[in-house]
Amino acid sequence: MKIQFNISKKIEKAEILEKIKLTLFDCMVKMHELAVINCPVDTGALVNSIKLFPSVPGATTYELADGVTYGIDIEFGTAPHVIMTKNKKVLANKKKGLIFGKIVNHPGTTAQPFFRPALDQVKNVWVKRFWYKNLK
Repeated sequence: MKIQFNISKKIEKAEILEKIKLTLFDCMVKMHELAVINCPVDTGALVNSIKLFPSVPGATTYELADGVTYGIDIEFGTAPHVIMTKNKKVLANKKKGLIFGKIVNHPGTTAQPFFRPALDQVKNVWVKRFWYKNLK
């Protein structure tokens, strides 16, 4: 993401750095909020795993990530693929009473992005708003 700032009044370098850090933090908090809102929910494990590190202002680098192995598959979708048994005789969903067999041709899944729309909205709308708010 590329962010550009235009400064029209005289500000000390240290002061501007603090304002940039605060703007970055505000943007990351908003992106976290939007990712959680846009995240598809089945069991709730994915949406509950979305975390911002560090979660306090003042850093120059932040990480917003989900803590599950399948988050990238939800974000980008999957291509058709084969699922094979590893340690069981057959693949089954016991809760639904379904038995599939030893090999299943999975049709793939459609992407349900939640990080990318959050990033796009922050980049296109919120960076400028937070910058003007923090510049005062």
